[in-house]
This record gives sequence, C-alpha cells and structure tokens, in this order.
Amino acid sequence: MKDVLVFICSIFLYPQFTVQDGSGTEKQVICNIAGGIFKSTYVFNITQLPERCDIITVAQFAFDRDDSINNQILESDKGIITSLVQANKTVFTRIGFVYDDDFPTIFDPPDTDIFQKNIFGPLINFLNTAKVNGILINCEYIYDVTIVDFEVKLSKFVSAIKDKTNNLIVGLIISGSYYYNFPNNSLFDFSITNEVLDLYIINWSTLNICDKDTVKYGLSPITSNITDMVTIEQVNSGVTNSSMDKSKIYAMIQVYPVIPTNLVPKGSRSISTYSIYCNSTDPATSSQWCNNPTKLSYDQGAYAETSYVGIVLEQLDTDDYGGCCECEKFPVTNLIIDGWTASPFKTCPKLDHN
Repeated sequence: MKDVLVFICSIFLYPQFTVQDGSGTEKQVICNIAGGIFKSTYVFNITQLPERCDIITVAQFAFDRDDSINNQILESDKGIITSLVQANKTVFTRIGFVYDDDFPTIFDPPDTDIFQKNIFGPLINFLNTAKVNGILINCEYIYDVTIVDFEVKLSKFVSAIKDKTNNLIVGLIISGSYYYNFPNNSLFDFSITNEVLDLYIINWSTLNICDKDTVKYGLSPITSNITDMVTIEQVNSGVTNSSMDKSKIYAMIQVYPVIPTNLVPKGSRSISTYSIYCNSTDPATSSQWCNNPTKLSYDQGAYAETSYVGIVLEQLDTDDYGGCCECEKFPVTNLIIDGWTASPFKTCPKLDHN
C-alpha cells in the first residue's frame, strides 16, 4: 500500500490548534482527502464533508512529481486547499514521494545549492502561499532509510521548515508494522525528534496482507489468536515502550477496502471504495475483498481513545461517499468516530456482507 497516497478532517483556525486530552479539552479527529492522485468518482464538496472531522489533510506535495519547479502538487488539489483555507478550516498536507522514496536527498542532500533551489525553496513557497497549517512527513518506513544520524538530520530539516513558516505544525507518519523496532533507540532515537515534531502518526492500516483470515477478521485486528497475524495490541506495545512523546501520538485507522491481488486486473489499484463495494453487481467477488467489519472499525476508534491523543482516518475518497451502503454518507468514518467518542455502536449490514 506504500504507493497509495492517503491524506487527512479542523473546525478552527490554526492559531487555535492544540492537542488536548481528558482534562476537559477535545482530542483531534483528522480526516484524509487523497485528492487527484486517487482515481475514484469522489468529487470534493466542502459542504458535504463529515462535520465531526477537526482537521483536513489534502493530497501530497511530492518532490518527484515533475521535473518542473512549482509543480509538485496537482492543481486540482491546490483548489481544494484554497477553498478549505478560505472557509477557515485547519488544513494540512503531506510531503513525500509519488514513485520511489528517496529521503536521503531530502534529509542529507548531496548538493546543498540544488536542494535549496529545486526542493526546499519550492516547498517553503508552497507552504507560505497556500497558507496550510501543517505538514505530515510521509516517511513511514523510517527503519529503511540509510542515513547516518537520521534523527538529527530529520530534526534539522523540520527546524529549517519551521524557521521559514509561521507556526507550522509538523508530524511524522510511521508504519505500525515496525512496532518491534520502536523501543530500540539505537535504530531511531525518538527523544531527539521529540524536540521538533508536533505529531507522531502511527499507521494501523493494513497491518496484514489480504488473505482468507483478513477477509474474515479484518486487516488490522486489535487482538488475534492467529499466531502470525500482526495486531494493534502489538503495535501499541511498541509505542508504549518507545521514547516517543506520548502526548503527541495519533493512530491512523483504515477506512478503505482492499481487493486481493489475484482479483486485481493488471495496472489496476488494489484499493477500492465502499461505494463500489456496496454497489457491486458481483457479490461473490466483493465478498472476497478485505475490509474491517463494522464492529472492528468502531472498536479501533474506542481502543485508540485509551492511549492516543488523536486519530487519522484514511481516507474520505474510499469511504461510501455515494450512500450506496444505505447508512448515510461516510459510514466507516462515522463508525470509527463513534468508537472514539464513546457514542452508541450502530451496525451497517451492507459493510458486513463478507
């Protein structure tokens, strides 16, 4: 799923952005809009966004999208950002790569002058022009990045961005599949990045591959009796035993359904939408798709609330934006938020036809 870009839902202006806990202030719900990179029939309409989202993250500023400067984010996505900013919403975007991750060129550039001209300068110009409130560094696979003193260089990059922008929030997305490495500071020392990062977003999505077990139980179960299945409890244990600042940790929770690879035509996506899933003319085929059962989506939201300061829902483009599941629009998003807010559980039968 690394090549699929997923992106993030606030009701207040940026200077009011705060991460708050059970002391009487509200925690954060962040909703992703993948935007133009995700080929679906979802059409952005600011009046139809789920009201319970607090922050909206749109698309991704991609360092490798095009050779021409100032073309690192699609024009259609710029339009979405502009409309949200003008409506006084809190807006984030991601930064990263579309094709092959090459973070050494970002955090440890071989030519400083070229880096400043072609990468850092255009990024700062975009952030200040678009007036976004935050960025999420889409570097999920931090343990695969081969840079000496990676934490130090990442921190310097973040500090340099903050020096050139106004009160920008910066977060780091990390794949939950690396949970066993989290406590090992010799591999990545979070106590260093705690100083500059405002958010750690731990991706709980698709912790396991789409197979017969995950069709039945979900791709990211909270707990499991199947010995080789990665669970959210395992991921949470890694987070708990790490040196990450616990006041900054968000859980990224899956919204999209996954099509098993043997059913994906060549050149097609393995991620679909719930509007397609519920509107399928071939129930036998769609019943083989992997998605989290409605109760699991609810329970994931509830589980996150016990240990995390926020949740990130990926992504609105893949939820039932068309109302085809007959549970109003964005039912999976609302199920997760219901669990997060301890609202009553309401099943949606068409989401559970597996």
